[in-house]
Amino acid sequence: MNRFLVSLPLLASFACGAQKGPVPTPTTPFQPTLVLRPVAVAVAPGTTQAFQAEINYPDGVRPLRQPITWDVIEPGGGTITPAGVYTAPHQAGTFHVEARREDFPAVRVAAVVIVQ
Repeated sequence: MNRFLVSLPLLASFACGAQKGPVPTPTTPFQPTLVLRPVAVAVAPGTTQAFQAEINYPDGVRPLRQPITWDVIEPGGGTITPAGVYTAPHQAGTFHVEARREDFPAVRVAAVVIVQ
């Protein structure tokens, strides 16, 4: 007997077995988000203001720390700690605090800080 003919039922059973069960549904790709609070604030020169960043994570991912990087956009516009605590400069002006996701660097938002 031809070996190919003996293998044919085995091949057919594998092919048919692959079709059993529910048909998988396509999943929606993960869309990273970043929400910054507050989005606008007025502070006195030299004072501090805490900012909060809220992000989402892909299913099953829980990092040990929130992957956020903080920056003050304008030179001389104050400082911000890795925890999101902003210290205003001693001169008045309008400045911007930016939060950026380290895991998705293109995702960034900015808040307006008016020092008066």
